[in-house]
Amino acid sequence: MLLAAHLERLERARAGGGEHDDAVLPLVRRDRQPADAAEGEDAADARPGSIKVETLLANPRAHEASARFLDDDLNRQFIHGGRPNGGYEAERAKEIEAAIGPKGSSIAADMVIDLHTTTANMGTTIIVNSYCHLALRAAAYLTQEWDTCEADGEATPASTHPLHVYLHDITHEAAPYLCSVGKAGITIEVGPTPQGLLRADAVGATERALHLLLRFLELDASGQAPATPATLPVYVDGGKVPWPAGSGSLSSRLPGALVAPSLQDRDFQPLRVGEPMFVTPGGGVIKYDGAKGDVVYPIFVNEAAYYLAQSGSAGVALTTRVEWPVNQR
Repeated sequence: MLLAAHLERLERARAGGGEHDDAVLPLVRRDRQPADAAEGEDAADARPGSIKVETLLANPRAHEASARFLDDDLNRQFIHGGRPNGGYEAERAKEIEAAIGPKGSSIAADMVIDLHTTTANMGTTIIVNSYCHLALRAAAYLTQEWDTCEADGEATPASTHPLHVYLHDITHEAAPYLCSVGKAGITIEVGPTPQGLLRADAVGATERALHLLLRFLELDASGQAPATPATLPVYVDGGKVPWPAGSGSLSSRLPGALVAPSLQDRDFQPLRVGEPMFVTPGGGVIKYDGAKGDVVYPIFVNEAAYYLAQSGSAGVALTTRVEWPVNQR
């Protein structure tokens, strides 16, 4: 589902999700929209103060099928100037751009908030792109407030879903992600939760993050946002280590090895050269070879979506932990 916000200074923002519709959680937000909104249509939620939020169900056909996508990953369809493949998701991307873009234009949504779930043990992860100054400031605010904020009616403590910030060092034009259609964009990713399943703790963590993000946008629009730190600890994307090749049918979506037990569920924890990454069916151990650095921080560990090449190459994502300048433009 997508969310968008209209503010006095941030005039138009979108929030949403559902582009991967085995990820059910973000759709809960649609149930809270005005009752007179037609089923499957965009709805608007006028919030107190200067911010107005609109929602968009990104991939309605995949939602109906309870599938991640029909032909291709929708969240890889928004490269400026063209789409890599045809099919339903490519056409749906055109419709989304017409509704909240075009990407890179003066009339694009001011802020796009994309809501995701993951099967990996990611807690609450705020995903930002390096070009987006507003998203970096928002992530810094969430980091400062995460352990103290209480969302309305929330029953999920922040400690069950610790917050991390994951950064793609990329230009606006090269970013293929749905949130990049807006002038600014940010993604909220919460896990672990199985695909196609609703969990109260994952819903609660998403609501906490969304509550804080909308609060920050309100404060920023009114000129009352608190000062942000000079730098922010982030995990910078370093690409993926591919799954070892499997045997048998080339059409199988299963990897050729298992994630090592010592790595499973240890997202954002250090992995050093020589430590196990995979275990083969015969009991062999494949160790991390240092190709991405002596110490890295795996994320999306055993993410079910990354069994699929359409989601941006299959495997385990590796990151480096750095202090990133928040106010860099």
